[in-house]
Order: sequence, then C-alpha cells, then structure tokens
Amino acid sequence: MNTSRGSSVRAELDQVKRLRTQLVSGDISRRGFLTAAMGLSSTALLAACGGGLTQQPAGGESERSGDPNVVPLYTVENDPATLAFYNMVIAKFEKDHPGKTVKVTVYADANQLQYLTTAFQNNVDVGIFSPTVSMFSEFQQAGHLAELDDLVNEIGQDDFLPGTRIVVDGHDYGIPLQSNSSLVYYRKDLLDAAGLSVPKNYDEYLNAVKTLHGQDNRVGIAMAVGATAQLPLQFFAPYIYQAGWDYFDRDGNLTFDQPEVLDAVRRFTDIMKYAPKSLYNAAFGDIVTIYSAGQAAFATFPGRLGVTIDQRAKKVADNTGVMPIPAGPFMTGQLHFGSGQQYGLYSRTSDPELAKDFLRRLTTGEDALAFALTVPGHLLPPLKSVLKLMQDKIASATEGYLADRRDWLQTFIDQVPNAMTSSVSMGAVNNKTFDGKILNICPWAADIWPSPPIDGSMFQDILLKGEKPDAAWQKAAKAMGEKAEAWRAKNPDWKPEVSQ
Repeated sequence: MNTSRGSSVRAELDQVKRLRTQLVSGDISRRGFLTAAMGLSSTALLAACGGGLTQQPAGGESERSGDPNVVPLYTVENDPATLAFYNMVIAKFEKDHPGKTVKVTVYADANQLQYLTTAFQNNVDVGIFSPTVSMFSEFQQAGHLAELDDLVNEIGQDDFLPGTRIVVDGHDYGIPLQSNSSLVYYRKDLLDAAGLSVPKNYDEYLNAVKTLHGQDNRVGIAMAVGATAQLPLQFFAPYIYQAGWDYFDRDGNLTFDQPEVLDAVRRFTDIMKYAPKSLYNAAFGDIVTIYSAGQAAFATFPGRLGVTIDQRAKKVADNTGVMPIPAGPFMTGQLHFGSGQQYGLYSRTSDPELAKDFLRRLTTGEDALAFALTVPGHLLPPLKSVLKLMQDKIASATEGYLADRRDWLQTFIDQVPNAMTSSVSMGAVNNKTFDGKILNICPWAADIWPSPPIDGSMFQDILLKGEKPDAAWQKAAKAMGEKAEAWRAKNPDWKPEVSQ
C-alpha cells in the first residue's frame, strides 16, 4: 500500500470509529450511521470490524477453539453496505457486552467450501458463518454445526417464512438472513413504442422479446447460461417449475426426464436466442452491465439490479418495470427461482451463548430491517415480523428508493413465498402439483450444479454447438440420474427430511 493510500484508509478508519461512538452514545441514528459509513471504502470498514484470519492450533474434538472474548463472523459479503451494517451491530453489541467484540473475516465466495474445510481441519474458530445451503447437511453430519433449536424457539418457529429454516435430523442448524425472488425487469418505454402490453403468458413474452430484439442495437433479453455453478439453474428454474416439474421429486427420484421438461427446455432456449451470444458463457455481473447500459429490453435478476440501475442509470430505471416471469402453462407467472442464505454456528466456537446473542441481533428486529434495507428488494427479510416492518417502511416512505421504486419492491415481496431453488427445495413442484415452498436439501446438489453445471452444459450444447434440444436434454437427464444414483449408492441410509 502506498503512503497516500495508507493515509486515506487510516483517515476513513478514524471516521468509522467516530461514527460507531456516536451510534453507541445515541448522537446518530442507525440510518445516519449506515448512510455515512457506506460512503467509505470496504478496506476501512473491514478494518473497523477487526477483519483478518487468525488460525488456532488443532486440538481434541471436545476442545473449544478461539478467544472467548471474541465472536468470529466469517462472510463472503465484502460490499461497503454490508460491512457498514456489521459495524453498526457490532458497536451496539460491544456496548451491551463490555470487553467482548466481534471480528469479521471476509473470504472468497468462489472457494468457500475449500476455505471452510481447511478451517475445520485446523480447528479455526469460524464462529458464525454462512455456507451454501446445500452444505448444511454435510457439515452437520461431520459435527461442524451447533444446534440452534433454542434460538429458533426464542425467535418463534411461526415467525419464519416457509422453506427458510435448516432442519437436519429434527434439529435446527441455521438462522436465515435473507430470502429473495428473481423476476423480470422490462423497459416500459420500449413496449409502449412497439404497441405491446406487459406480457401475461409465455407466447406474449416470447413475442415481446423477439419484437424488441435488434431495435436500436438492443438485445431482446439479458439472461445467462454458463459454467458458473447454479447460474443456469437460477434462470431456468421458472421454466421447469411452470412446466409442472422439478429436477427431482421429494424422494430424490429423477423427474428431469419428464416430457414436459423438454418443453420447458425448448421454451427457455427460444427466449435465450434473443440474448447476446456473450451471455451463453457469462457471469451474473454481465447481465447487470448490459441492462444498466440500456442495451436490453428485458433482464432476469433479483432485486440488486434495481438498486444498481437506480444509482447508475436513472433514465433506464425511470422507464423500467418489474414483472413475474410467464415461463410456462402450470401456475403461469407464479413459480420462480429464489435464493436464501442462513447463518450457521461452529460447534466448537469459544463462547456459543455469546455468539448466539450476536446472531440473534443480526437476524431479528430493527437490526435485521437495517440489513434488508442495505440492498432493498434483494435482501428480503425471512422473518414475518421483520418483513412487516419493511412493508410498513415502504408504505410510509415519501422519498428515496423505497418511495420511488415501491412497485418493484412489492412485486419482489409478493413472489417470495413461491420462489425457491431445486438444490434446497427438492421436489416442491411435482407432476403439476405445488403445495407450498419447502426445505428439502438435495444432498447431491454439488454433483448436479458444479462448475460447469450439467444444465448449463446442456444449454451451451444447444445454443453454441447447435445440438438438438431433445438430444441435449436426454444426455443431461441421463447424467443427472447417474449422479444421483452414485451418491445414493454411497449413502444407502439417506432419507429426505422435508420441512415447511
């Protein structure tokens, strides 16, 4: 780090400390703290959180690891808004627990499984951490997770939205921090100019995407497939759900080979033909870039895209609407992809009760609302009580994003109950039946959606190599079935654990 840069970070760090002091003393509000802190660099904010990795020596299985005066928080979130939120909650926590603190460590999303596995092997106290949902079952079986039944009961089981709790062998091992839905952004001005209404069914949707494609050098839609794990799943999920099926049923039997799924593959492929070829092997950020630049008539994404265009492309934002995806004939426009995140607690953390207290603060009440409002519409609250606080906040807003984009936010909120992912809600849709969102972890998810994922390779074979959809689909279905059978052969005692 050069001298001028180092001085800048030190100045910002001093400012964070002053803000935290003002927050604790009541001289500044939560909103004022977050607004001021989010203007600072992630380096300064992370330093104020005590960021950095300290490895502890390996010990016996019954030993605790780490410093009993420190609650470790490990996260892949490094944006200034999230780090500012952590600083705010930590300051309040330190006031209530003199001599105690929270140390935040940021690590890379791309290698988090390897990172956490290495940490466990070296008895590093990862404290509160947020693994991918599909790994909770494996981590629980390996003894890395502490039971959180008491914390769930304290919050109230009925307060959790369906499909957000992590229940393994009858016990809770996760506390959700967000739940969202992935919908379609559309250019209202372009539809109006073409004399088209907002699409309500698939045929209208395809016609609108096709009609607007190529006008003024725009593409019909920004949507991606590629090698990134679970990226194609996010965008294809509504098509398979609205065909009346899922990849597997609740018992783990393959359903991707059903003929209606082939119809879904064809529908999705026909829409993707009006995306730029660069998005046939892309990452999530590429979609944001194209739509923000005004280069696409439609785009599929969760709420973060809305925040981005509101900040960087006001003209695009002012001409944008958000709508459900009309992807198929079953429950048209009602079933979508939605991802959730949960915090887990390391089973050997130094002070479990202290860590649980901080975890409760992170995920409930006004502090959880503050987190949701760092990226409104994307980090939607998974607790009914906090969601009610957010809806009240949106309804009473008279200016700013909550007021200006109220319709977007409500559309995303409305779709959360029926927005899920096949990796953790396995079999929620089956044989044209949907009885509500569930949590049913697919234990071989990592084998179906690695990098590259099986469905992603299927769509690339169709779109880039010109393979017939039916041949590519049959090959993908066969591969998925073989992966599931291989996993079950190694785990003959496995039984699905379905919870609402």
